[in-house]
Amino acid sequence: MSLSDNADPKVASSTPHARPAAPGAAGSPKPGPRRRRRVLTGVLAALAVLVTVAAAGGLVWQISAVAAPRTGTLTTPEAYPPAEPAPVLASSNADATVPDLASVLPNLLADSRLNGSTSASFADALTGDVLYEQEGTTPLAPASSMKVVTAVAALEHLGAEYRIPTTVVEGPTEDSVVLVAGGDVTLTVDGEGYYDEYAEGASLQELADLVLEARGGTAPNTVYLDTSAFTDNPKAEGVPAEDLVYMTAPMAPIMVDGGRKDNTAKYAEHYTDPAQAAADQFAELLGGATVAAGTAEAGAAELATVYSAPMAALVDSFILTSDNLLSDAVALQTALVVEGAMTWAAMSTVHLATLASLGVDNTGLVFYDGSGLSPTNRMTANAFTALLLGAASSSSSSVFESLPVAGYSGTLDDRFGTAEAGKGVVRAKTGTLSGVSSLTGTLTTADGRQLVFSILSNGATTGETAVETALDEISTAVAQCGC
Repeated sequence: MSLSDNADPKVASSTPHARPAAPGAAGSPKPGPRRRRRVLTGVLAALAVLVTVAAAGGLVWQISAVAAPRTGTLTTPEAYPPAEPAPVLASSNADATVPDLASVLPNLLADSRLNGSTSASFADALTGDVLYEQEGTTPLAPASSMKVVTAVAALEHLGAEYRIPTTVVEGPTEDSVVLVAGGDVTLTVDGEGYYDEYAEGASLQELADLVLEARGGTAPNTVYLDTSAFTDNPKAEGVPAEDLVYMTAPMAPIMVDGGRKDNTAKYAEHYTDPAQAAADQFAELLGGATVAAGTAEAGAAELATVYSAPMAALVDSFILTSDNLLSDAVALQTALVVEGAMTWAAMSTVHLATLASLGVDNTGLVFYDGSGLSPTNRMTANAFTALLLGAASSSSSSVFESLPVAGYSGTLDDRFGTAEAGKGVVRAKTGTLSGVSSLTGTLTTADGRQLVFSILSNGATTGETAVETALDEISTAVAQCGC
């Protein structure tokens, strides 16, 4: 079982086609401005990120908080000078000394809490040199660190502003419509839902309103649900069947709140048929129409289309919170756009090809899902650091801004309790399954050198909390070693 881990334009039209083009594709509607939308072109923008491109092609990040204090009264600038912003992430220095990790990591990785198989890799973000590795080419289960692969592939192929469509077209009869599921699992019923904080998207209410407007106010009697975009097994290979209750939902190309029955809880019970639940809720908003299975006819006139939040926001959401369902949905959406098939096999093909294009050695890598929930996935620590190095100088560099900050955000907000010095210094994706723990991301040394790293632990018998604590302490010790 896995334990780990913006705009309002909704386009209505009457142009005849069965499925809308993907946002950003030729002939598709242009995404309008969104309240939370960001344009990300390789510049890391989270927490006031400054990116410096070094001569060797690497990246060095300097990050600090910029929030200013507020008062309830107006004061003149002279009477109220701004306070020095408190640092959130350690600053970096391209001229900093490269650490001698061989002098510290052997003992650190020999920690008795890591009494299973441990794969580790630490590389210099500036030069790309691997500074130290232990079993770096040994394929192990990555758990939720796998979400970094999904994020990079989505940003590489879809781009930061891509949005997932949900469309309604005319049905086979005048009193029917077809709800065409496009892969968006973040829909809400009325605009308030689980993903609002990170990835506010479209609602079924506004889709219903647009449909009624397009039909001149006449409600349909029948809503046909077209889920033909996804025809694969709703459970990825290796994922325990019981995990489809609370850890994720059976995969479907349309859901409300990620298929959760309670949209206030991450690990809420999920619907056994989340697509049907979404269609039932949509039909109710149309006045209580009957729901039936169906497929949009070729050339059917489009009545309305709504879109998810931009891909950058979806990546933020599933990386920060380690959302299994959303990361799998994004992985399958990437497969649909690149391979033309929303299947687990197509997803694997896209992910492996993406890694290869970024210079990653794919030997021994196996991908069955995009979330890391499947314990049969295989990744290496060297592949993770090579992926991060490749992403740093590519169109997916914004993945770094989505990584949780130790002691401050996401799945690292309550970590590093025994490694206080690592807070604000380590930024990484967590991963936890039974017997599997991982930590993959970036850190800044005491001298200011930026490193990327990955540590994968499989089969330790000391307990997940003990292993996670060991990973926190190892990454912190590397950051503080001054070696």
